[in-house]
Amino acid sequence: MPTTKEPETRYRLIDECLQRRQKIWTSQTLRETVTAKFWELTGHKLSPRQFSQDLADMREGGSTGYNAPIAHTRDRGYHYTDDNFRLHNSPLETGDAAVLRQALAALRQFQGLGLSDELGDVVQRVEAHLQAQPADDAAGQSVIWFEQVPDYAGTPFLGPLYQAIRARQVLLLRYRAFGAAEAWEETVQPYLLKQYNHRWFLVGQGSGRSGISNYALDRIEGVAADETISYQPPRADLAARFADVVGVSVPEGGVLETVRLRFRAGRGQYVLTKPLHPSQQTDTITGDVVEISLQLVLNPELQTLLLSFGDDIEVLAPLSLRTRISERLKAATGLYRQ
Repeated sequence: MPTTKEPETRYRLIDECLQRRQKIWTSQTLRETVTAKFWELTGHKLSPRQFSQDLADMREGGSTGYNAPIAHTRDRGYHYTDDNFRLHNSPLETGDAAVLRQALAALRQFQGLGLSDELGDVVQRVEAHLQAQPADDAAGQSVIWFEQVPDYAGTPFLGPLYQAIRARQVLLLRYRAFGAAEAWEETVQPYLLKQYNHRWFLVGQGSGRSGISNYALDRIEGVAADETISYQPPRADLAARFADVVGVSVPEGGVLETVRLRFRAGRGQYVLTKPLHPSQQTDTITGDVVEISLQLVLNPELQTLLLSFGDDIEVLAPLSLRTRISERLKAATGLYRQ
């Protein structure tokens, strides 16, 4: 058992004893019982000093925030003065507020979802319940920054779409694809918000479509609830849908293929420490090159990713992908001919 969990274990053992109200818990009996059980669970000893400190920490005003009504009398020994008290009735500790504040700082990086406001209210209620001191400006300063695109066109739709997914609310989207002269309206069963390469996508089942589709939020022009259609859950496992691709595009009829790549040694080390996909396997490492293989369904995002490595990469297989990358590189080179 991790040592960070041991205090919670000791508190729980003390609570279990005090729940047995028919027994008289003298100081010696309680300490010996808790010590024996603690040894069985952790293999560690419990000193009399630590036992006394645990009781103090659990009591009202103690550091745990449990505010357990523990008293000691000659005739009853240690006991709860409130017969209805249970330790699990007060599961939060003072330190929980600090953890929630850290989560709040991280969540605020995802602009537009509205979750940071909800969590902010939760943190305030926890702090009030625990009588914890709110973090000052210095302590509350964020120490984790996520890469963001503040002017992303689809940001205003993040909150409404998130709420619709949670409520299982069918939507009427006004959508305009790139290059389309006009927008059109489409009824969509919303299932998932997915981010890739600084863009957000709504994953859902559109009316009249045979399968699940992706709707880029920066192409959405309007969102409204459609109360005339009942919500239908996804027929496929969304996690499995995206497991074999890079990005969000899942080609119709796409099959899993082995992608083999060769990198120059310097760039290869980068790829080894930051894999391109969970399926990545290392095939060869020498002083000059690093070769890897991946199991993927080929899609446009994969091509874009490979092209981003420039002359540090060579596609070895499959032949179709090697040919396509070669063609695109030749076309790019042609743009720079004098």
